[in-house]
Amino acid sequence: MKTTRITAGLGAIATATALLAGCAATTITPPSVPAENAVVFEHFHELVPDPSDGSLLVATHQGLYRLRIGSNGSAVADGPIGGLDFDPMGFTLADGIAYASGHPGPTTPDTFGSPNLGLITSTDLGQTWKNVSLTGVTDFHGLTVATSDSSTPRVFGYDGSQGRILTSPDSGTTWVDGAELAPRDILAVGDLLYATTADGLAVSSDNGMSFTIDATAPALYVIAADTNGALAGVDTTGTLWIRAVGGEWVHGRTVQGVPQAFAVDGDRIYIADDRGIAYTDDAGVTWVVLQVTQ
Repeated sequence: MKTTRITAGLGAIATATALLAGCAATTITPPSVPAENAVVFEHFHELVPDPSDGSLLVATHQGLYRLRIGSNGSAVADGPIGGLDFDPMGFTLADGIAYASGHPGPTTPDTFGSPNLGLITSTDLGQTWKNVSLTGVTDFHGLTVATSDSSTPRVFGYDGSQGRILTSPDSGTTWVDGAELAPRDILAVGDLLYATTADGLAVSSDNGMSFTIDATAPALYVIAADTNGALAGVDTTGTLWIRAVGGEWVHGRTVQGVPQAFAVDGDRIYIADDRGIAYTDDAGVTWVVLQVTQ
């Protein structure tokens, strides 16, 4: 099912958070589902909203899943998509094209590459995949795509084995070594590339060749953006932060435990943490924990 929401975007939520300082966080848990119908994911790598139908793509250790979310917090999981059990350590979606990396699973076809997938892409949202580059060689633990300034997407990947950012100017066909960096999360917005690091939020304006720590930003662990370029993230203490375009960082409420994955869809923020997958429409004053069935 498709859920339709009227969204104000993160900019309006950032303005409103100043009025929420005295509010205690509330967690709403829909009625539990029978254990035999519940889906338990082993680990979350990425949460990516699909703008084509309002669903949520979930990259897990067991494969890629699609969650169709009801208005009461119920969610139905379809997957693994395409019956494919590869482990998408890095996953993102840009202009209808899915980009992934990681490792093959027990029944993943040999054509995907081993022991690492390199970069693979899908034009049918995960039903089928094509090898693009670095097959068998590279396992990107983070992927992000910039599409704003040309018809050819720029792809950025974090290669943990090298401890550096790799940059592709041609949709992932060829790669250039970027800065040595060990980010937890990377995000391309316009001409900037953000990376969450142990030293703070690092920002690059030269396609990942060099980074500068933003001393005005919180020490984010995960980061995401809405379609307008407003930013949101969770810091190393579990506090939610939002920054409107041209504005300053303001904090919302906290999450529960260590965030594994994070995403923004309009004014809705999704997180995978110790509760499973939860969302908030009000900067964390109210959290709805998804009850996932299959």
